[in-house]
Amino acid sequence: MNFINEISNFLENITLENIIDLWIGLAIIVFFKIFSSSFAYIIVKMFKLRVKDRKKIKENGFYKPLKTFFVLFGIYLCAIVLNLPANILEIITKIFRICIILLTAKGFVNLFDYNSETFSKIKEKLHIDGTDSTINFFSKVAKTLIYIVAGFIVINELGYNLSGLVAGLGIGSVVVALAAQDIAKSFISGLSIIADKPFNIGDYIEVNTFAGTVEDIKFRTTRIRDAENQIIILPNSMLTNADIINGTKREKRRYNLLLTLEIDTPLEKVSILCENIKSFLNINENVDKESIKVFFNTISANGIDVSIDFYTNIIDYVEFLQFKENINYALLNMVNQSNVKLSYPSQSIYLKKD
Repeated sequence: MNFINEISNFLENITLENIIDLWIGLAIIVFFKIFSSSFAYIIVKMFKLRVKDRKKIKENGFYKPLKTFFVLFGIYLCAIVLNLPANILEIITKIFRICIILLTAKGFVNLFDYNSETFSKIKEKLHIDGTDSTINFFSKVAKTLIYIVAGFIVINELGYNLSGLVAGLGIGSVVVALAAQDIAKSFISGLSIIADKPFNIGDYIEVNTFAGTVEDIKFRTTRIRDAENQIIILPNSMLTNADIINGTKREKRRYNLLLTLEIDTPLEKVSILCENIKSFLNINENVDKESIKVFFNTISANGIDVSIDFYTNIIDYVEFLQFKENINYALLNMVNQSNVKLSYPSQSIYLKKD
């Protein structure tokens, strides 16, 4: 309320000198707004003397925070020029300092971004090796820690006693611990997933009744996108206790087909057909030759069953479907050329005459 009264009194007692100061202040704001990009560029360039590419300098993590800083700095100078009451200026100064803390934190967070050039150099210098999901996870941990530190500095800047806050957290630690059990469990499970690497971002996995492509691994949850293009969010604690099928890790895919021929098909034709299929598969470069199994399998109620089973080195699902289609066309063509007919499920119905 005092703050509002101070502003009201200031506006009521405004003079010609104040108006001149206002125009000067606005000019300062416009000046820093126009040249904020240039100032930010110069400062980043001072630390990147060897970099000649202007685009790379602008992609630096501190470039945008510095631009914002100079705009805010212009507003702060405007407040000083206006000779505002001490109470108002003190509040503006505090806000300005908090903004500097947050902008500094944002700059460091940008440096630790997964795709940033600086983070790539840090990984090389610290010899951090791992998959994309591992590095992405550590990037998030680093950014979270930066924000936590910035948060404590802001709290201290606002005048709160951090020691008292810590003591208060100590008193309520039991309640917090009970409430955060699931969060802590999922976080630890996330670390376990990163360490064990049962899957990475981009892998196709099956967990219980869920299946999809892993899109992100966060502290508490893992996100997968299913065949319906829906996002499924799974707690990490569930993933560490479930059986996971990682389809991407497979080295081969299996092709399995059962051809049922008519029961009266001559055995000589059955044998020739099996040999032709084996010969065809042996010359296909995508077929694992050692895995080929083509046999007169059994005699079923519908006819003679010929089983065809082998592995292919094609992993991609869409490519595998195309491969299966080509194999199926070739098999049907061989069946037709062999003058053999396929059998279909049938039923015999007997009618009793009176």
